[in-house]
Amino acid sequence: MMISERKILITSTFLIAIVIASMSLAVIKISDSITGSRLKSLSNIALPLSGETDRAFQAMDLVPRNVVDSISSAGIRDADGMSAAMSTLAAHDAMRARISAFAYIDALTLVDETGKVINTTRFFPPPDVNYIHRDYFKSLKNLSSKPFYLSRPMFGQISGKVNLILTRRVVSSVGAFLGVVNAAIDRAYFETALADVDLGPGGLIALVRDDGSLLAKSPGGISIANDERDAHSQALAEALDSLPTHGGLLSAGLLESPKRLVVSRRLANFPASIVVTTTSQTVDEEILSASIPVVLAAVLLCIVIGLMAFALGRQARNQRWLAASRHRLARRDTPTHLHNRLWCAEHLEALAGAEANEPFALIVVGLDFFKAINDRLGHDVGDELLQAIAMRLKSTLRNGDELARVGGDEFAITRCRLADEAEALSLAERIIAVIQMPISIRHHQIVIRCSIGIAFFPGDAVGAVTLLKNADLALQQAKAEGRGVARVFSEQITRAIQTRNALQLDLNEAWRYRQFYVEYQPIFEIGSRGLAGFEALLRWKHPERGNVRPDIFIPIVEETGLILALGAWVLEEACREAMRWPSDLFISVNLSPVQFRGGKLERHVHDALKRSGLPNHRLELEVTESTLLHEGSAVQAAIDQFRRLGIAVALDDFGTGYSSLAYLKHLSIDRIKVDRSFVSDAVGNPSGRAILKAIFGLAAAIGVQTTAEGIESEDQIAIMKQEGCTHLQGYLLGRPMSKADALLYQRPSRLTHGGLFGGSFR
Repeated sequence: MMISERKILITSTFLIAIVIASMSLAVIKISDSITGSRLKSLSNIALPLSGETDRAFQAMDLVPRNVVDSISSAGIRDADGMSAAMSTLAAHDAMRARISAFAYIDALTLVDETGKVINTTRFFPPPDVNYIHRDYFKSLKNLSSKPFYLSRPMFGQISGKVNLILTRRVVSSVGAFLGVVNAAIDRAYFETALADVDLGPGGLIALVRDDGSLLAKSPGGISIANDERDAHSQALAEALDSLPTHGGLLSAGLLESPKRLVVSRRLANFPASIVVTTTSQTVDEEILSASIPVVLAAVLLCIVIGLMAFALGRQARNQRWLAASRHRLARRDTPTHLHNRLWCAEHLEALAGAEANEPFALIVVGLDFFKAINDRLGHDVGDELLQAIAMRLKSTLRNGDELARVGGDEFAITRCRLADEAEALSLAERIIAVIQMPISIRHHQIVIRCSIGIAFFPGDAVGAVTLLKNADLALQQAKAEGRGVARVFSEQITRAIQTRNALQLDLNEAWRYRQFYVEYQPIFEIGSRGLAGFEALLRWKHPERGNVRPDIFIPIVEETGLILALGAWVLEEACREAMRWPSDLFISVNLSPVQFRGGKLERHVHDALKRSGLPNHRLELEVTESTLLHEGSAVQAAIDQFRRLGIAVALDDFGTGYSSLAYLKHLSIDRIKVDRSFVSDAVGNPSGRAILKAIFGLAAAIGVQTTAEGIESEDQIAIMKQEGCTHLQGYLLGRPMSKADALLYQRPSRLTHGGLFGGSFR
């Protein structure tokens, strides 16, 4: 059905095209016929008129020619001779006699080789006037033209009238330049002659010099030109020169404002032409009048054909529109109204395949812990957050940049002609700074960070798929290094990702074959100088790699979700081991942000306490500020539940995250663990010590205990004690140890020999 309809539509279009083409040919033929007839009519006027004008100029030229001939035949050889012979009253009378028979010759003037007027029919003696700067004088003196010159209309320096000047060169009997003789011709003579020709509405006749200067025109007359050739005259001359012999069209403004149909006929013996014109509008009106019946017939025929195909054509258009809409929607991200991953892939292919082969950068922005916000606050808030992020990313773009959402929490930016790593990293830092500014959505104050991966074309890849893959690898590396940073793709990243993937496989094996174990680092009371408890620390000993650092494998088990099983196991293992210790020692266990998702953490804690028999008050759970930030309400609900059960909660890495004071205000915290960076900065740094004093003072005021982490010197211990810290932890006092060593560490002999600060705990 669709094929048949398409054939009908194509056939209808073809028939309409034939009708339109036939109509166009008929109209063109009518136009050519009428235009040709008009041009022929104009030519019939221009040809005889140019002959008459040429003969008139020849008659006028006889007067200056006779003067030149008489000077030459008199044997005058130099300027002094000409001045002596031609500046007399007799010469003046003779010149007046020569022009008496020519009513249209206004005056005859003789000029010497210096441009000085030596005689004129207007006055005797002649006035002190010099024509050295006149165009005709300079041209004839330098012999840059024929021995005669036809000037533009100009005011006479002697008469003050507007004339055309026909000038001849005067030479001695030996050929030396002696000056010029001017015949001043009344311009009105030619305008009167042109006005006698009736061309009808829109007609115009002009006498035009070869350089485009108007000498006479009817109707309307002309303005007075100066000696300099203007751009308008030049354009008119070029237009007339380019006309075909039979005539043609002249642009608007060259001769009056409308476009004109023109025929130009050059004078046989003088540098001028007769130009006969009529407005193109009058011709167009005649063409239109003759074409209307043809056009109407064609229109009626097209309407009949169009009505027959209308239904089928509309259906085809609707289908094409739907297909185009689907194409656009398939490349558009609905929540953010940005391009999507499919569009981005096609865009990258286009950039990579362009002939210019220009370098560009692909910047992939991944939102950190977006899923947690989405799960906690709902998808509506998540969509609004994505829209806000999209607007912020747009604010970092420049002309030519493109932005797309390429994943649930990932955006991609392409920037052309960017191959400099430092510039790309600078852009990435701006993006990170813009993204992490707080966003208010539905009474929620949301702070989200991002990680960025960067890859360059063609340096890092020659294809779009590989480039996108490499940018994703760089993004993975940025997340693996702690998030909130930007990384540029390199082969080292590829190797690091491969190592990371291998570690992920090894971690699954490690869990299956029980390669994980727990170490315990002691925590001391600063007042009683006694052991207060231990912090449980997860460790992994690979059979080939040896001991793998926690900062390497912990992020991987968090990403893969293995931390859920591992975290439950660490809780139970630590609680079981703590039951072997004295009843006044507590055990502190770190919680991952991932453990707060899914609602199973409370059950895991409950099961660990129940199976081990450990009293609730001996368990302390540590959460970091980043966990509070990204898991907000879920963490608060869990902490409230733990507090109701008598389980202590510690805020780890205090001061390294966001809004710490807000957490102390809204959450029930039992302990603040001050990050080692503040502890190390306290020695020899008054500002650092002042910060510690403020933290410990605040904690004491709200009844919260404090633990200083990373104690590595006696000076640090002394400062912590002076500023009001309640507990200490660090390598100086005790390194992480096995459960057997931790059990031995609690014997009274270890607590009494040397004291807390005597080094016996190292």
